Amino acid sequence: MNAALMQDLIVTTIVTLSVGVAARRLLPAQFRRLQAGLAHALGQPRRGRLLRAIGHWLQPAEARNGGCGSGLGCGSCGGCGSSTPPGDAIPLVLRPRRAADSARH
Repeated sequence: MNAALMQDLIVTTIVTLSVGVAARRLLPAQFRRLQAGLAHALGQPRRGRLLRAIGHWLQPAEARNGGCGSGLGCGSCGGCGSSTPPGDAIPLVLRPRRAADSARH
């Protein structure tokens, strides 16, 4: 493999993983819904054994332990409460600039 191609693959992998981690931390409900949807699509009986195993591995813990059996994760139907456990979400707080801060910039 050529060095430029290897460097591009490494940078692409790092950026993709970073975006995934940021999405998981900042958008936990949407990330969990996307993860559950992908796990459900891969876990279909018509898929091969390897894809079903990957689908089972991707399935969120709430969906594995949930009682509704939807495979879409707890709270996806809106019938059993919030899908975000306490302490999982990080609130994003935007504060307006003060006049003193604006004068310095």
